[in-house]
Amino acid sequence: MYTETYRPQKLEEIVGQPKALKELVSWFNTWPEQKKVAVLYGRAGVGKTSAVIAVANELNADLIELNASDQRNKDVIDRIVGNAATSSTLDGKKKIILLDEADNIYGREDKGGNQALSHIIDKTRNPIILIANEYWEIPPGIRNKSKMIEFRTLLPASIVKVLRKVADTEGLEVSDEVLQEISSGVNGDLRAALNDLESVTGEKYYNPRDTRTSIFQALSSVFRLHSADVRKEFFNLDQEPRDVLLWIAENMPLVYEPQDTARAYYYLSRADIFLGRAFRNQYYKLWGYASDLMTSGVSVARESRYHFQRFRSPSYFTALARSKKDRTMRKEIHQKISEKCHCSSSEAGEYVIVMQALETNPEKAAGLCRFFGLDEDEILYIFRKGEKVLKVLETPAREKPESSVRESRKQESEKKDVGQKTLTDF
Repeated sequence: MYTETYRPQKLEEIVGQPKALKELVSWFNTWPEQKKVAVLYGRAGVGKTSAVIAVANELNADLIELNASDQRNKDVIDRIVGNAATSSTLDGKKKIILLDEADNIYGREDKGGNQALSHIIDKTRNPIILIANEYWEIPPGIRNKSKMIEFRTLLPASIVKVLRKVADTEGLEVSDEVLQEISSGVNGDLRAALNDLESVTGEKYYNPRDTRTSIFQALSSVFRLHSADVRKEFFNLDQEPRDVLLWIAENMPLVYEPQDTARAYYYLSRADIFLGRAFRNQYYKLWGYASDLMTSGVSVARESRYHFQRFRSPSYFTALARSKKDRTMRKEIHQKISEKCHCSSSEAGEYVIVMQALETNPEKAAGLCRFFGLDEDEILYIFRKGEKVLKVLETPAREKPESSVRESRKQESEKKDVGQKTLTDF
């Protein structure tokens, strides 16, 4: 496969990431002066894993990798990552520990993995690198201890250079137009571009990848053509009507004048009403009316000059992606509370509010966390100052002196005698 055959082995072979590579090398050379862990985050196929391999090769370091196909629960993290983090090589070389797809260490299969990893970070004697797609998918307990390095989405021009070099090496007769088409259709994913290039046996046999560029073309038609016929552009679009409405609503204010935007919002609001009725009554013939309003209606609403802007994904999708980890963690917390208190998950949310009110008393808050079996990330999620609660949990309970025990027993005995005397007199 081209993705493995032409994987970069040197830093100079990695394209489009000069700032990220500079930060990564600086972090490794000065370790552990900054942070003991580096988190490389960015879209798939932009060179994160390849950068780590190249650093290990050029700086003569041993690389120990735990990839996504391996189970990453507490026992596995402690056994593999923990041993590697606290041991040294026989020849004195530096060791790099790489954990791929660190943003997916969650759920029942990998239970306790984040908590175990957080403890290993505190005591590691070797650099640890985590790979993630999204910044917000890394738990705050780990993110606060890490050097965050962003790998940006690759530009088509950078991808074309790599594809041309591979095509020339393999002896493929592929034109620059085909390479440009491949590069523009992978959304900055070099790995996907190499896979597409490998499938090319000739210029006329290339089948463009079906990606979100189709929605971009449809949006361009709606805003640019000023015609009721633009609805035909959406007939073969692989998007739900609700998603199309979000795309149009997100980008319309960028290209329309305020007076045109007001008229276009009228048609969008009517389309939203029809979509709501279609879903609520399961009468999906109304989808046609909604589609005409959100496409043709928005298109003819423009009377001013069209202003070109780069389209962007709906912020609603971004908000859902960022809140996915929060929603998953909240569900896990509510499930633990409901099991202990024999209540529903919705009622468990009220217990969380009570726990947050006890944040000023870390001892009581820690007792509840211990009772519900909450881990470190869940505690940090509930409390704004969860470090105090964790400190109480990590401190071993001190036994009371024998004199205090005897005094307590004496007081209990006196109370019992007083109670018996009062009942007799009564």
